[in-house]
Amino acid sequence: MVGFQHAVRHAADVAGILDDPARAMAAQAWVGGGAPAFAAELTRQRAALAAALEAALRRLAQEGDAVPSLGRPATSMSAVHGSFAGVEPAQLRRLVTGLTTAAGELPRAAQTLGAPEVAAIGSWSAAQADDLRRRLALILRDGGTLAPAPLVAFGLYGGHAPSTVTALLTGAAAGDAAALARLLDLQRQASDPTLAARVSAWWRLLDTSAREQAEKAQPALGLLDGLPVTVRDRANRALLATEKTRLAALLTTVAPHLALTWPAALDRVMLQLDHVKVIEQGLAQGGRNGRPPAYLLSFDLDSLGQAAISFGDPDAADRVVTYVPGMNTRLVSFGEDLNRAAVLWDQAHYFAPGQRIASIAWLGYRAPQVDWYLPVPGRSVATDGAADKGARTLASLVDGLRATHAPSGKAKLTMLGHSYGSLVTGKAAVLRPGRFADELVFVGSPGVGVWKAEELGVAPGKVWVGEAAGDPVGDFARYGNDPGDDSFGARRFYVEDGPFYLTFKAHSLYWDDDSESLKNLAHIVNGNYRKVTS
Repeated sequence: MVGFQHAVRHAADVAGILDDPARAMAAQAWVGGGAPAFAAELTRQRAALAAALEAALRRLAQEGDAVPSLGRPATSMSAVHGSFAGVEPAQLRRLVTGLTTAAGELPRAAQTLGAPEVAAIGSWSAAQADDLRRRLALILRDGGTLAPAPLVAFGLYGGHAPSTVTALLTGAAAGDAAALARLLDLQRQASDPTLAARVSAWWRLLDTSAREQAEKAQPALGLLDGLPVTVRDRANRALLATEKTRLAALLTTVAPHLALTWPAALDRVMLQLDHVKVIEQGLAQGGRNGRPPAYLLSFDLDSLGQAAISFGDPDAADRVVTYVPGMNTRLVSFGEDLNRAAVLWDQAHYFAPGQRIASIAWLGYRAPQVDWYLPVPGRSVATDGAADKGARTLASLVDGLRATHAPSGKAKLTMLGHSYGSLVTGKAAVLRPGRFADELVFVGSPGVGVWKAEELGVAPGKVWVGEAAGDPVGDFARYGNDPGDDSFGARRFYVEDGPFYLTFKAHSLYWDDDSESLKNLAHIVNGNYRKVTS
């Protein structure tokens, strides 16, 4: 039989064998997903190990022998992380190494001390080490100095974050249209802020062959938030080309019949072809005059139409700005809004040519059309129904941008809402408090759905407002407090006065060439606040 004092020393050595994995977890549990659940389970296993060792010592103790307390807290390690933060691979490897060591040492300690419970904890450690080692190899195969937080949360610790989403993704990748429709419905609801991160982790863990098969089997796969922007662009361009071919065929083969029997159907086909043209023209702006390529993030040709196009790759950008247009915006006239996103990129790039910038024009909702005397919920500019729906879709977009962005400690996300689009932006910020944008900018705003800037969930001093004199919408203040009022608490930047004899011109002058307003927007996007004209 092992001597008691020797047993005490041996138990004391073994009792701390899970401490290093616990410290490694403390530095990464912030990623969310399955990480907190795994950290909690690791804590339980450490406590169980201490209890099992103490019980073994009590069985070995003779009269007069004192059994020490072996339970102790693990030293915490603070983790500094920002909007697009990642985890150092060394911390992930450290966790696996620690668990592997425990898997080897604990069975021997169990035999020495006569403690089968300790062997069970060793088996648990071995199972976790094997699972995490396999997942870690997939996560780190693309290289990089940091592992993306969503990939760690739902890739490395995916076994501790069960969800029906994985089954839907597997079905969608196999060509199941119903599965994709369900995923897109969940995306529109935006009730699960982790959905895009789960999509991102799922995609990153697929091998190249499986990814190629998924794109072939499911042409509309690119509509999912959480897929890399380059993948979305490739899939959506292919889908757009297919739709264009289909509509052109309808126009040539069925149009004469439709013109006589169902003219409204013919009008719909022609409108959708117009939508295709607007998207193609917007994409063609990419790569011109020093601009980066354009990326098609999403589109919908039906009804008023929707589209989201980025000038520059937001997954790799240091500065990402998303512009949300407002009332009267529809896809057939979206070209003006695309131009606004493009000229903002131009101006920001001019001021900071060394920064990678992505400027997104986002029409991902049915913007209300002016019908002040018909307050139809969900459609009229006189209500916030359209904003409620749009906010959920916008929140999902941002979830996706965060999930797919390369880990970075300096990248910044700015949301720019104009007119009714500022209300959409404000409501989306409330849906994702502290997880939406690093900075909010409102121009020509009728209100953003709150009374104080602090209600929007961004850091103090990170809410900006610009309002042209003569802009009637900027003085509307229908949806909460006027963001331009001092009591709201936003930082105001200078905008030129608009012509009072053409008041709606004042509502759209914020992007005028060489204007102080456009320059201020660019400085805010770049984070060069000292040059913003107050």
